Amino acid sequence: MFAKNLKYLRTKRGYDQQTFAEMIHRSVSTVSEWESGKYTPKAGILADIANMFGVKLDDMMNKDLSKSADNTVIEKTTNTMRKLHPARQQKVCTYAEKQLDEQQNENVISLDDERQERQPMLLHIAGTVSAGTGEYLPDDDTGDDIPFSGPVPDYDFALRVNGDSMEPMFEDGQIIFVKKCDDCDIHSGQVVIADLNGDAYVKKIDIQPDGVRLVSLNPKYKPILVESFDDFAIQGIVML
Repeated sequence: MFAKNLKYLRTKRGYDQQTFAEMIHRSVSTVSEWESGKYTPKAGILADIANMFGVKLDDMMNKDLSKSADNTVIEKTTNTMRKLHPARQQKVCTYAEKQLDEQQNENVISLDDERQERQPMLLHIAGTVSAGTGEYLPDDDTGDDIPFSGPVPDYDFALRVNGDSMEPMFEDGQIIFVKKCDDCDIHSGQVVIADLNGDAYVKKIDIQPDGVRLVSLNPKYKPILVESFDDFAIQGIVML
């Protein structure tokens, strides 16, 4: 879904691949490979692209943004403005600019607040989860406390990735944040923490009528088929 959404958002803004590539300091060939679905950017770049277009990263990865309600509102507003006389169009434009100024003022962070945000926090790492062949995830509250200064989403527990099967999204040793999933809806394409026969994996889940697969993003790893006799559960959803 990322590839489709990237192309949609880029063309909607009126950027050609060359212009967009220059904006994010990447080559045109890299952008082309992203849009074709050949490769997916790393997590940090994904977040930057989502912020650039003003969308949630989870939506960009899992939702068809071309059919979203936000786009319907924008298109409806644009179509309505075209029907207005120039003087009324100017009034709409002035009001929209005022709304934007108010929104930007709400997002201003003082220098002291910004410095405070940059101070490392003590983050509890509950354990290690395998991006490869499976790893035991302890039930008790063991783990390590480490200094962490990156962005932190709403989460229930943090894990360290072991292995390279989820590259380029997650690298070996990267910290990921997980929201518990006791009774939630799981959708195909989400990145989850899966417990399979006592081993914990971080994988993209592929839900099909004939069964469930745990899919790696690194093509050198084959999908893991969940059999009917397996002890299988979803422990949480990785917050992107």
